[in-house]
Amino acid sequence: MNLTPEENVRLSVNEMYRHYLNIETIEELYRQAVMMSQALGWELSQRRHLLPDREGNNVDPVIYPPCYFQELSIGGNLVYQFDYEGTLPLYMKNKPYEDKIRAYYQGAMIESLAGRSLRKFDQAFIYVCHFFSNLQIRDLDNRNRRHLINAIRSAQIIEDDRWEFIEIMDSGYLDPQKRNHIELFITSRENAMNLVEYVRDKMRNNPEN
Repeated sequence: MNLTPEENVRLSVNEMYRHYLNIETIEELYRQAVMMSQALGWELSQRRHLLPDREGNNVDPVIYPPCYFQELSIGGNLVYQFDYEGTLPLYMKNKPYEDKIRAYYQGAMIESLAGRSLRKFDQAFIYVCHFFSNLQIRDLDNRNRRHLINAIRSAQIIEDDRWEFIEIMDSGYLDPQKRNHIELFITSRENAMNLVEYVRDKMRNNPEN
């Protein structure tokens, strides 16, 4: 029987739990796996320019996995959209782990904005859309959303991350292409409902895009 990568991971975690009977051990393994992923991504970004692309040309190094950026107009108002591959990592009280996660989200966002001049929102609405590959139970409040907010602040898209300057909303969606990713939207507060309805209509009427 052929198993999907996610099924293999689930079986491995269950086996570890039966073996160790210690959730702290599994949490430590998870922390190390995330840090290793970030380290591998960094090493790949440093060497990718040495590899040819499909046409045989050398390509410039990019942060891996990349963050994609685009400007939208929704309800006649400006909207910034960022797309990060993968799911947000879980909360964990470990400084080296948190530092790695923060550096990735900030660095990937800054790189996606290279050469662009963006407007700063004095009163911003931030909409975090979590797209999941399946219907496995996941709690949105266990995710490290603050690293996204810090990245937006570092990019000077918002005045500050205090409550006076931003409103935040999270939503989860089943991705029709079975791809885990985060779509992050920033717009003005008065455009909040237009933005939310835009995303919901997009998923209802044309979910493949």
